[in-house]
Amino acid sequence: MDVEKIIRDKNIYFAKEVIAGIPCTVGYIKKFRWRWLATQLNTFIIIGEIEGTIQPLMIRNFSKSCYQYAISHNKGWPRGLQSGIGSIAILIGAEMTQEAAAYCMGSPEVHYSAFEIPVAYLKKYRQSVKYTGTQLWGGIYYPYFNSLINEFVGQLSLLQISQTPPSLPPLPGMSMEEGM
Repeated sequence: MDVEKIIRDKNIYFAKEVIAGIPCTVGYIKKFRWRWLATQLNTFIIIGEIEGTIQPLMIRNFSKSCYQYAISHNKGWPRGLQSGIGSIAILIGAEMTQEAAAYCMGSPEVHYSAFEIPVAYLKKYRQSVKYTGTQLWGGIYYPYFNSLINEFVGQLSLLQISQTPPSLPPLPGMSMEEGM
């Protein structure tokens, strides 16, 4: 998948990196909103892709490594009362185990003025697996995080559809109905 195109089209390209042994494209968004109690949020959207099935340890390591990457590459105000960091780690794979899905759907780990949000995108089904609730700590940011995740997952799905090769024409001497 050409994830870099999605990131570049949104003008948020930050870097190409290898995180937790997985080649990734990193996007960076800095936002300040009054409705966030006058807070600046520096959000890293990190998208990596693997072949095969997403395993529990794999998604945990990927999410934690993406979080550490976001913390170490933050260029905004220092973390604190008026500044936060978001790490949205999207791992693309064909399928995932139930344990890995449970990890993504579970309540994200709480950090001081930072958010670690693991997301899996399943190519086989063209859908994401993520936390859908709102945490008490940092709950004002979750609608924003969800909209970003939905936007990127939608773009991944569209990109996947556009990259699906067209069906082959029927063999010579075969009608269209027989070829299907």
